[in-house]
Amino acid sequence: MDIADIKWARLELLPATPYTINGASTHTSLGLAFARQQGVHAIASDVRQDFDAWPGDFAISEAGLPMFSESAHGGEYLLMHITRPELLAGMSAASPRQIFHGDKQAVMLAWQLRSLLLQKDKDAQLLEEKASLFLQRGLVLANTRAASSLYAEDKALHGRILDYIEDQLDTQLNLEELAAIANMPLLRFLRSFTHATGTTPHAYISERRLQRARLLLINSNLSIAEIATDCGFAQQSHLGSTFKSRLGLSPQQYRKLSS
Repeated sequence: MDIADIKWARLELLPATPYTINGASTHTSLGLAFARQQGVHAIASDVRQDFDAWPGDFAISEAGLPMFSESAHGGEYLLMHITRPELLAGMSAASPRQIFHGDKQAVMLAWQLRSLLLQKDKDAQLLEEKASLFLQRGLVLANTRAASSLYAEDKALHGRILDYIEDQLDTQLNLEELAAIANMPLLRFLRSFTHATGTTPHAYISERRLQRARLLLINSNLSIAEIATDCGFAQQSHLGSTFKSRLGLSPQQYRKLSS
């Protein structure tokens, strides 16, 4: 787990591992899911229910909110605890826990924060700058009445797409194929998928391949070329360029830092 403290918050990058949490945070927190996550939770209640958190889900949870959550697989997750509650003054709280789906700005900022958290020598000034923008985005969302989605009825279809991508991640997926599986015209599919997850299908596939490659770099002795093939990258150089652009590290650097 990568952790960084800034003047007014603590940032944590939670790994894709099984977990159980039970308790209440002493601070209001903002969190964003990098991958789909399924399990059981109970929030401000003793009743446990199945949950299905989607990539791009952005959650704001009030301090003191009782929460139980358990997942057999987990999923990479960015968590920011606000240690100076005065920064939250004026935030509208429609409920103790609010979840916003597929906000592109929040997803892009979370990717940038992840890259900064993974560095051995963290840039404290840039980390605080991006964290401030992430908090501001959360405040904007919390204070804006969520508009009804034109694509809300498409979620079940996108669930099928997410499952298909996972099953076929090592193959050369294409947009026309995914749109056909969703039974949508290509342009509608692109808009709807992006609205649901905060990223285009192409960016989402690259993200999932990157996450799988990171796990293999840490947990296997496979060569980088073998990992590139297993994760669906056309070439080892493609894997390397994706690492650099998303994480600011080469695969070799990531493996060394994680060993």
